[in-house]
Amino acid sequence: MDLKAEILDIPRALRETLEKGRPEYDALVRQTRWGDGPIYIVGSGPPLMVGLTAAYAFESLLGWPAAVREAAVFQAYSASVLRPRSVLLAISPSGEDRATLEVAERARSCGATVLALTDNAQGALAQAADGVFLVRAGEEGGAGAKAAVCQQAAASYLGLVAARALTRHTPQLEAMEADFEKLPVHVEWALAQLTDAARSFACELGGLRRLCAVGGGFYHPAALEWAWLLRKLTGIDAQGSEATEFLHGPLETLDREAAVVFLSGSRCRAKKHVHQLVQSVRKAKIRTLSVTDGNDPEVSRHSDLAVLLPVLSEVAGATLALALLDWIAYHTARGEERGPRRAPIRS
Repeated sequence: MDLKAEILDIPRALRETLEKGRPEYDALVRQTRWGDGPIYIVGSGPPLMVGLTAAYAFESLLGWPAAVREAAVFQAYSASVLRPRSVLLAISPSGEDRATLEVAERARSCGATVLALTDNAQGALAQAADGVFLVRAGEEGGAGAKAAVCQQAAASYLGLVAARALTRHTPQLEAMEADFEKLPVHVEWALAQLTDAARSFACELGGLRRLCAVGGGFYHPAALEWAWLLRKLTGIDAQGSEATEFLHGPLETLDREAAVVFLSGSRCRAKKHVHQLVQSVRKAKIRTLSVTDGNDPEVSRHSDLAVLLPVLSEVAGATLALALLDWIAYHTARGEERGPRRAPIRS
């Protein structure tokens, strides 16, 4: 499947992952002995970005601490913290990553509970785990854009399902679940109706040598995922950054030939920091682009170009933003093939 077809298939894959995953995730959450300590989350490479989303979900929706580590680093430095009542969430789309599998096996040998988030129900990780949260991207190896969007959605949805099952129901949780039910439709709408906007955004990126994608909260791992895909497709030196860290690091190294892309939404808990950053970047006369929603004018009005999405909760909105950004990455790569173009910076 080529990249365009893969991205256009995201709504179907999301629908299958979320609709079939809902009862399965709920049953596994309820039967798991969660213990008293932090949830340890491991993965290798890009799946670690999915682990970051899972950590945000467990901490913000349930109030449970979570520790995210590269699998090899966890094995070398942190495996000694595992106890019989520990819970390890191992993330490997292929289910065959050696480093992640070694940590899972070590956890099992300690008597800990091992849960897997994977696209491969028959993989070695699934066989080694006590329970599997299956991602149904329908993509061999689970390494493409479609799989990344579905994995991010599954990680945040897992936290929501756990909150619904194990805590008191609140209107906020019910609203989030309704957003996830509508998420495939919103993604379908964005890919169909925002194609011209995606192409315009891609033109702004054409010819760039350096770009920084900035997001707070759930938009942070989305920024990391998109930067990784953009580097892979276009060769642009694209880096993802967390909003509060960006001000004291990457911003100081950017020049007029670079650009900053902000990922945010009106319901993002970190939007205050994002608003401050957008103004700082504009004052530095650095090209400023954004993907946000229609209720976030503070970001859009300070951007050279802003694409506005429907208003959703942060957990669902970040997945929608990632799907649109992957569409933008596709059009950017197409533009690079035809020759780069750049629009002037608005004064």
